[in-house]
Amino acid sequence: MNNSENSKKTLPEHYSKTTPCKVTLQEKRLLSHSLSTKKTYHIALDIRNTNLQFEPGDSIGVLPQNDPLLVQNFFSLLSDTPDALVIDPRSQEEMTCEHYLSHKVNLSRVNTSLLRHLLQENANPSTKELLTHIVDPLNKAELATFLTGKDLLDIIKLFQKKPSPLQDLAPHFTPILPRFYSISSSLKKYPHEVHLLVALLSYPHQNEIRYGVASHFLCHLAKEKETTVPIYVQPAAHFKLPENLSANLIMIGPGTGVAPYRAFLQERLCQKATGKHWLFFGERSSEHDFLYKDYWHELIEQGQLKLEVAFSRDQAEKIYVQHKLLENAEMIWEWLSKGSYLYVCGDASRMAKDVDATLLHIAEKHGNLSEEEARAFMKNIRHTRQYMTDVY
Repeated sequence: MNNSENSKKTLPEHYSKTTPCKVTLQEKRLLSHSLSTKKTYHIALDIRNTNLQFEPGDSIGVLPQNDPLLVQNFFSLLSDTPDALVIDPRSQEEMTCEHYLSHKVNLSRVNTSLLRHLLQENANPSTKELLTHIVDPLNKAELATFLTGKDLLDIIKLFQKKPSPLQDLAPHFTPILPRFYSISSSLKKYPHEVHLLVALLSYPHQNEIRYGVASHFLCHLAKEKETTVPIYVQPAAHFKLPENLSANLIMIGPGTGVAPYRAFLQERLCQKATGKHWLFFGERSSEHDFLYKDYWHELIEQGQLKLEVAFSRDQAEKIYVQHKLLENAEMIWEWLSKGSYLYVCGDASRMAKDVDATLLHIAEKHGNLSEEEARAFMKNIRHTRQYMTDVY
């Protein structure tokens, strides 16, 4: 048995948050225009020499790494050096302080346990009165207001009297959590890669720009063909392709919500599905934010895709995907009433609710249903998984 065969035999059967799959960044490519108000990247991870298995609709959990600059700044508040050892209070593993702060701690989240610890053990006399006031359970609203816009470094710098050993602070830190991204590729099309669509999160923090931990890690910090990215699959039983290859699909996905549909279409084309595919995509600008534009147009030319787009800032009046649904309401109802599968992926707070309300209106008007009958119809297609959502 050669070494490669032996390594495959010893791979874990199931990857998880505690036993992630270690893969390499294969490619990162900016999909949005450089002048876009958003930065959205295509990320490809090399999964050769792993037994990572997934299906279209699943997500990848990424275990990110904190910005090294933020980690280095932390050591000005500690009595430890980066290569000093600390025991992770959750796993009981021993590691360097630098590794612990890089991979285990949410540097943007402040736990009230930390505030109480500082008050009892190492409170700065000049700010102790303020600290005493905000940790009082009667002042929860004031505490929430005070913490807005402040991260872990800000709080320790303000309230700590002298540099602390990291081991004393560690039990009061919030753990860094995985970030989840919809898979935008099919194993049938790309057997050695998994693709993600990642929007770079950025926000102002005390006269500087800070970034979301995972998006910054994938889009900025990670180096192609070099950086190891720990991942695992988050299955999505609630968001799957139909087994029936002749079924029609209506796919609604503004922004990065379009990611799983690229995987859906790759899978269906590899399966030689005969069903029709109708995609509703929305973003801010057609010139700057038309994600995967070339791929959609290639499928249109092949007769494999019908596409409706809503670019909200290309005209004075905002146009969103629900407006495009209304423009095609009669055909939407025809497809739904004949058993087409409908998918919605993306923002839960507004988009998904607006789309749901629009579909209810379409069912009433074009199905000649009462409001009660339309609601019953919508409930039924959700129950039978003819209507599936993956919203966040």
